Amino acid sequence: MSTYDEHMERVGHNKALLDFLEIHEGHSVFSDWFVTVAFYTAVQRVEAMLFLVKPQIRGRVGTTTAVEHCNGHRERSAVIGRCFENLYFSYTALYGYSRIAKYRCYIPGPPNGKNAKELLQDIEAKCRDVDGRG
Repeated sequence: MSTYDEHMERVGHNKALLDFLEIHEGHSVFSDWFVTVAFYTAVQRVEAMLFLVKPQIRGRVGTTTAVEHCNGHRERSAVIGRCFENLYFSYTALYGYSRIAKYRCYIPGPPNGKNAKELLQDIEAKCRDVDGRG
């Protein structure tokens, strides 16, 4: 299981790629990758938050293992929906963008890249509100 710091290192790594893509108009040209990297940045940020708050939410999730490290997107979405409703919309919207880009061979337009960045920023802010960090 990764630690808070390890998840946050990955957040920084992924955000550096998003910055690079944005500087080089990649959020337009490679918008499919932009939304996908934005989503996986959100995954790492949520996992970092869960690492810090897992003892407090175990009873709300109904299991002792579900929040040690989420085993996939469905489980993570369920934990977010059950315990962090304010994150749910942004997280699932960004997940949807990523799935469409990844599995339906869809190249989202530039507005979707901008929206993906805004959704990621919202997720990061809400995670900070919960865990008081990063």
